[in-house]
Amino acid sequence: MPHITLPTEEPGIIGLFGYRPETAAPMNALAEVLLRAASTLTRGERELIATYVSSLNECRFCASSHAAFAAAQLPEGMDLVERVRT
Repeated sequence: MPHITLPTEEPGIIGLFGYRPETAAPMNALAEVLLRAASTLTRGERELIATYVSSLNECRFCASSHAAFAAAQLPEGMDLVERVRT
C-alpha cells in the first residue's frame, strides 16, 4: 500500500521513480547489486527473499514482480514461491 500520494497511476516503485527521478539511479544501482551481481546466493534465491520481504511489507506490486522472477529462475518454480509466501 502506498504511503505517499503520487500524481501518477504508475504501479509500485515505478511511480516513485517517476516522482523523484533523482533517487531512481541510486535505487536501481542498489537493486542491481543486491539482485543481480555476483553472490553466494543464486538470482532466484535473492528474488525469493525479495518476494518474502515485499509480502511482509504488503506491497503486492513488488511481491508479484519478485515472485515471477523467482519462479522463472528456480527449478521448483511457483510452487516454492507460494510455499515461502504463505
